[in-house]
Amino acid sequence: MITKKILLILSFATLTACNTTTPISDVNDVKNPHVFVPESYVSMSCIEHEGVSYIYDFSIEEPIASGPLGGRMVHGSSCGGLIAAGYALPKAWFPGMKVKVRWKPNGRDYVEKTTNIMRYDAIGDLYVHFFKDDQVRVVSALPYPESKNHPILENVTVPPPEEE
Repeated sequence: MITKKILLILSFATLTACNTTTPISDVNDVKNPHVFVPESYVSMSCIEHEGVSYIYDFSIEEPIASGPLGGRMVHGSSCGGLIAAGYALPKAWFPGMKVKVRWKPNGRDYVEKTTNIMRYDAIGDLYVHFFKDDQVRVVSALPYPESKNHPILENVTVPPPEEE
């Protein structure tokens, strides 16, 4: 009987030792890939601004803070329509959200640049804006690029300053 009680106490102690919690200081800590960051899967698209040759295809790397899949490249296709690609985007924007964008302009080799995702208050589809001289900006927005409420209007020829 005493042996059963001792085994019960030892098993209880073993199980409670496995149930420890580690405090998370900042859920937006991009340097710690094991921090849970709530995300949503969004569609993505690209917009070619004046002076940009035709984009055959493009890919966007998911932010490293997006959990175990962070850092994978999500592939798009040519510009001109939404791609339901299942891009994992954090629900809340945080400073330093950098992504790598890779694209194939008409008649040229692939170009690859790292840029910040512009600040967003509400999560929306992901849009990659291509400008002349291989400049690129990435935004998450609810309104389509044709809307006057989109962060980067379609008729803009110079990219907005890159945010930190």
